[in-house]
Amino acid sequence: MEIICVPSIDGNGLKGTVSQHLGKTPYFVLVNYEDDKIQGVQVLEIKGKHRGGHVTPGEFISTSGAQTLLCGNLGPKAIQMLQKAGINIYVGASGNVIDAVYDWSEGNLKEASLDSACADGHS
Repeated sequence: MEIICVPSIDGNGLKGTVSQHLGKTPYFVLVNYEDDKIQGVQVLEIKGKHRGGHVTPGEFISTSGAQTLLCGNLGPKAIQMLQKAGINIYVGASGNVIDAVYDWSEGNLKEASLDSACADGHS
């Protein structure tokens, strides 16, 4: 089973909207994906440093059990931290969380790299 993490601007699970700013996302949706099917979903609220908390989204994801992150984009520090933790990162996700999962499963999302990192202060 693969655990996929998708940042969301709301707590609506698979119908939630993918957050385009990883550093300020209020929720993460963890999707259990196995045999080309969604087997389970968990919605977790995060109080990251941008929202008055004590953990960065990268730290949260690294300890969540997720092996894969699907997001709109993210900054170079987050890419480095997550890659060091062994997490596969894909960018270009948009729409609802379920759309992001299906886009990933169909190979429509791009693997993140430092060359593709967001340069406008996103983390």
